[in-house]
Amino acid sequence: MRQVMTHLSGTAGHLLLLAGFAAYALWYALDAWAAQAKTQNMLLIGPAALLAGVVIALLFAKELLRWRAGEPTETAEDAPDVEPAAADTGDDTRTFREAWGTPLSAALLGVYVIALPIVGFDVATVVYIALCMMLQGARDWRIILGFSLVAGLLPVWAIEKMLSVPVPTLFL
Repeated sequence: MRQVMTHLSGTAGHLLLLAGFAAYALWYALDAWAAQAKTQNMLLIGPAALLAGVVIALLFAKELLRWRAGEPTETAEDAPDVEPAAADTGDDTRTFREAWGTPLSAALLGVYVIALPIVGFDVATVVYIALCMMLQGARDWRIILGFSLVAGLLPVWAIEKMLSVPVPTLFL
């Protein structure tokens, strides 16, 4: 497993991640076009997908040029100046977030996507943002509640009222 993770943390992992982003951006744009190929629907999605494609293509080309030149993916100037992780030293003193943060975040994203049509975009987004904030170490419930309400409900309002795109909601 360590060999796989070491390999994927370099150029191959970066290229795979960029390919995944490109595939998602292309799928999203094509799905929006298939749903409604009118200006109102594609006004934001088209340019955003084009911008994402250009940025991804540039990053992909840069990473390929780096790989072909034999340069390391992360130069010494780019590397953070921190102590080696506990996993690298054999010491098992990692925090819960260090040990389980990434798998929990991935699982949380999966639950969020599944919950969207069931409980609605508004509730699912507010709960998802609140849980992500807690997973990242936020503990003040006033900040968690306030930010998750604003960041979760404002996009729903904007999508429904400003863009006139219906989304499944529970309260709005």
